[in-house]
Amino acid sequence: MHINIDNMTEDELLALNRRVIVRLKLIQQHNTLNSMIKFEVGQRVSFDPDGRMRTGILVKFNPKTVVVMTDDGQRWKVSPQLLRHLIENIPSGKVTTLRRVEKD
Repeated sequence: MHINIDNMTEDELLALNRRVIVRLKLIQQHNTLNSMIKFEVGQRVSFDPDGRMRTGILVKFNPKTVVVMTDDGQRWKVSPQLLRHLIENIPSGKVTTLRRVEKD
């Protein structure tokens, strides 16, 4: 679809701009919601805000972000698009406990 804006008045351009902004916000809300429904409160997640992976528990959903309490006690507001499910190493039940043998 091609819209010729060269002949539009200032009022028409402003009206078009408002419609574009509304549409973009709707698309962003849709994308955020689609990302949020993949997670649940209490779930372990990870994210990488500054080149360093952080892990923690998702504690709250906000309209645009989620709140994650990291393992080091920090509280982060994170875009749900940046979250990853954290799959932890869980023992399979086939683990044998080893006893330490003291040497004489």
